[in-house]
Amino acid sequence: MTLYQLECFIQVAETLSFVGAAQKMCLSQPAITYQIRSLEKEISVLLFERSTRSCKLTPAGQAFYQDMVQLHSYYRQAVQKAQDISQVHTAHLIVGIRKLFDYERMARMVASFYMAYPHATVDILPQNDARPLDDLRDGRIDIGFYYSSEHTECSDLSFLPIYELNYYVLMRPQHPLSDRPSLLLSDLKGQAVATAGSVASFLSACQGPSLSQLKEAGIDISHSAPSFESALIMLQAGTAMLILPMLPFAVVPGMVKIPLLNYPSVHMEIAWRKRDTSTSIPAFVDIAKNLYNTL
Repeated sequence: MTLYQLECFIQVAETLSFVGAAQKMCLSQPAITYQIRSLEKEISVLLFERSTRSCKLTPAGQAFYQDMVQLHSYYRQAVQKAQDISQVHTAHLIVGIRKLFDYERMARMVASFYMAYPHATVDILPQNDARPLDDLRDGRIDIGFYYSSEHTECSDLSFLPIYELNYYVLMRPQHPLSDRPSLLLSDLKGQAVATAGSVASFLSACQGPSLSQLKEAGIDISHSAPSFESALIMLQAGTAMLILPMLPFAVVPGMVKIPLLNYPSVHMEIAWRKRDTSTSIPAFVDIAKNLYNTL
């Protein structure tokens, strides 16, 4: 029995008409009739009772139909599953990454994806810090990472929180506050903290306390950094501190990080376009979710 014979049989059984089945399958009636007769001969079972005007299933044909419909459904599911797996295995994903991201676990995400899908390709690109959502919406990346504070509800994008970040104050080891176990904003009164000012950048996306909150605490906010790199230079030069969200085990070489108390944490989220149908995207998202669930 061939798949073609099975499809012809199902169409005749559902239309109870050789003419109707032929029309649905864009075939001639003799072609349908030949396939049904060949099938009946092969399995030695009369499947239809025929008359000049109609046909109906025999009891054996009815039982055969019920089983073959299920078999045909399994076949379609198996084909779809195989196509989905093939698509993931040969996928080309472009993943955006943020400054100060958890690079070690990003490497593990990519390695796990390659292990599961060795013929896939993953490119890692830096995200636009000024307008990070544009990279995803415009298709420059397939998957991105965002602070929960960077967006509101988006009808075109899906967001999944993968880990929580607390805020820390970064400073040089020589700073008088560097031996404190924790800090409040009020403890930074009179200290200089680098901010993004009015510039849209990575620092403005994740700096936490607003300029007005810093100012109300008596903190010097005159050190405006047009880029994250310039803020790091201020930090290393000892001219200003930084307030950033970080994982507890993250390290900035040569710097001390002290927890900032009484300030809400922020989530790092993985995001993708809702309209994307590629099965490689949920596969990568699942790897990221499972990786951080083990923390």
